[in-house]
Amino acid sequence: MKKTIFAIIAGSLTLTSLQAQIYWGDYSHSFPSEVGNKPAAVGLILAIRKENNAFWEIRDKSRHVVDLEKDPVFKRERPRGFVARTTFDTARAQFFLHGVGPQLARQYQFRVLEYPGHRVLVPWQGINRFTDSTLIRDSGMPVMAYLGGYRTRLGKMLIVDVRNTGQNQIVATSLVAWEMVRPVITSVYTSETIDDFFQKLQSPWLPDRQSTGSFPPVFKVSATNENLIFALEKGQFSKKQIQYELIRTGSVYTPWRDNAYNNSFVWIKDCPPGAYTIRIRYSAQPQHVAEYRFAVEPAWYQTNQFLLLAGIFSAVLLGAGLFLILFIRQRRKTRQEKAGKTRLQLELKAIHAQLNPHFVFNALSSIQGLINKEDIKGANRYLSDFARLLRESLHHAHKDELSLHEEIQMLDTYLKLEQLRFGFQYAIRADAAINVYETAIPVMLLQPLVENAVKHGVAPRPEKGIITVVFSRLAHAMTVTITDNGSGFTEDKAGNGLGLRLTRDRIERLNRLHSDWQITLAIQKATPSGTQITLTFGSWF
Repeated sequence: MKKTIFAIIAGSLTLTSLQAQIYWGDYSHSFPSEVGNKPAAVGLILAIRKENNAFWEIRDKSRHVVDLEKDPVFKRERPRGFVARTTFDTARAQFFLHGVGPQLARQYQFRVLEYPGHRVLVPWQGINRFTDSTLIRDSGMPVMAYLGGYRTRLGKMLIVDVRNTGQNQIVATSLVAWEMVRPVITSVYTSETIDDFFQKLQSPWLPDRQSTGSFPPVFKVSATNENLIFALEKGQFSKKQIQYELIRTGSVYTPWRDNAYNNSFVWIKDCPPGAYTIRIRYSAQPQHVAEYRFAVEPAWYQTNQFLLLAGIFSAVLLGAGLFLILFIRQRRKTRQEKAGKTRLQLELKAIHAQLNPHFVFNALSSIQGLINKEDIKGANRYLSDFARLLRESLHHAHKDELSLHEEIQMLDTYLKLEQLRFGFQYAIRADAAINVYETAIPVMLLQPLVENAVKHGVAPRPEKGIITVVFSRLAHAMTVTITDNGSGFTEDKAGNGLGLRLTRDRIERLNRLHSDWQITLAIQKATPSGTQITLTFGSWF
């Protein structure tokens, strides 16, 4: 039973240590000197990622450390040999307690404080995690207590204390501060001063004659310059630790990318003319960016004057070529449109010529019906009105359009003729907003529709039939509504009717001939009975 318990405890300790495992070689380790000299010495080992080493030349000590070194209470409670370091990335600082293994763990406790403020992040607690065999092998140190990895915000510091529970005394302390760091451009080198740059690399102690303080706010170079080197504060940086972005005339020219060299400078080559802003940041703190403006002047053939003259000359040549091409195309298009309009007009005249016989046939049929009824007086009156209507029709046969006043007169004459035969009532009305003398309408477009209202609508209802023709205006459109109270008429019912089919053909060709306005025809049931035909003349006024 005891063996089982010990196995469980050993397994849990092993699992815990595996979770605490770090790659020892990726970190820089700071500890008191006695830890390195005495295998049994108790002391804190602070491990920070090696990438932070490059910044220690810029800022190796935090002001918080300076403040605590002057604090008598802090110094009185802690040993003299505490370790203090700065870090700059968001990675956690790792803490190990040298000289304390599983056998001595119960004698020690640790805590973690945030400074300034002394906020307790981890209260005093016992030690239950230790390094595993892999870390022991990589570090070359005996088994140690692992206190964990911790971090805080930029501008803050962590204080890790270890105390001996038997003596109630702090025996080890380690400080780590997260400091802000921003790139600082100290020098700018060009193709003309590149030798000075190489000499500076070889002898960094020599005075720098290319300091940014000796340049105007916007540093200018000629178009023949092929190199721009921006030197930063001292430090040995890897490619991934420095990133830069180029902005050209307000737009991103080179998006954020890692530096091309393992050193503290950014080298840019072959920049085309324009106004630039270079933005440089450390990948450890990408929110802090340094900016520097420079301009690459254009060559003579890239100047605005040259480009303007070249543009004018090219525009003249291009314009002449385009004019010639457009002229030829327009002439061809004009001929095609003229031929198309002529064809459409001929088709309209042909359809109009078909409408007149259709109307004459229907009129003669009506006269024949009166004669068969032995209504000689009605037949004579019908014949007289028919002759006048035929004369008006022939008079307007050569026209494409006629005034709305003349169209209304022709419809009135036709409906009078059919009224003698069928005895129905009719009314023709026009809105006051429509000037019937100045408003034109395609000739003989409404007559077949009114004829359908008579034939299919009121003819079966003598003396009870009613036909209304209403001309209305809505904004720039004109609508003509022809309504009857017959049994109901639809296109399907009279799909073989010649008048309606010819009217639709005319509308289709008129719409193709005049693209600036369109005519639509709609047939629907009227309320409470009958049929309503609506002609809409779009953009008519």
